[in-house]
Amino acid sequence: MNNNTGKRLPSGSIISTLVPTSLLALVLIMSTNNVQANIAKTHTSCMPHGQPLTYTCKVNLSLQSKPVSNAEMSVSAEMPSMPMAHNMRQTIAMPVADLVGQYEFVLVLEMAGDWRLIYNISSPFIDRLHEPLIIGISEKPKEHELSHSHTMADHSSVDSTDQN
Repeated sequence: MNNNTGKRLPSGSIISTLVPTSLLALVLIMSTNNVQANIAKTHTSCMPHGQPLTYTCKVNLSLQSKPVSNAEMSVSAEMPSMPMAHNMRQTIAMPVADLVGQYEFVLVLEMAGDWRLIYNISSPFIDRLHEPLIIGISEKPKEHELSHSHTMADHSSVDSTDQN
């Protein structure tokens, strides 16, 4: 690389390092914007399925705001507040007949609370999408009584109707 005087700059000079680095940064920024335009999205709704903590869920899958048909995807769920304690095994989300981009699955959970749905899409593209889901918290939780006539050691003997 030459400077204004026509002399060749050493290969380790600041200018010879900054120009390629700046170009690389510009290319990466432009690539990131292009990738963000291709983001897949899910929108999930769940209804009680008949048994406690069992739900029939429908998910709309879209790419660039267009419904995705014939996708192959599995769904699992985890409780972010209790990592590795409450996890749902993967289940397959099946396409809903005559509704492009809509899939359904049955969700069986261990408890009510804040869950994270994890969609693993394997076709027509590969992606993993996360979506928060709140299950079974429709009323304000009861306050736990502070006065106990028993110790922590005997909480297991408390009547289940007395617990939150």
